[in-house]
Amino acid sequence: MSEATIDRTINRTNAAAHDMAHQVGDAANQAGAAVREAGRKIGAAASDLGQHAYRKGADATQDVARRVEEQPLSAVMVAAGIGFVAGLLFSRR
Repeated sequence: MSEATIDRTINRTNAAAHDMAHQVGDAANQAGAAVREAGRKIGAAASDLGQHAYRKGADATQDVARRVEEQPLSAVMVAAGIGFVAGLLFSRR
């Protein structure tokens, strides 16, 4: 092989390595962007889920408060029953 052929082969190899490095960098940038977008979507979904859970909890609290106002004796009896059962369970060591 002549020296010119070896030089051309080295130059082509260097150019190919340079192109591959750029392609790998571009792929890494695209992967990073995809991960960031997925993280943003997950964060938004988690926020929506948290807001939904908060609303459901607030609705349940209002429902319980309304029922206690409508039937205070029943509410006291239920609370006493729950307390009695909890006392039995915790007193058995």
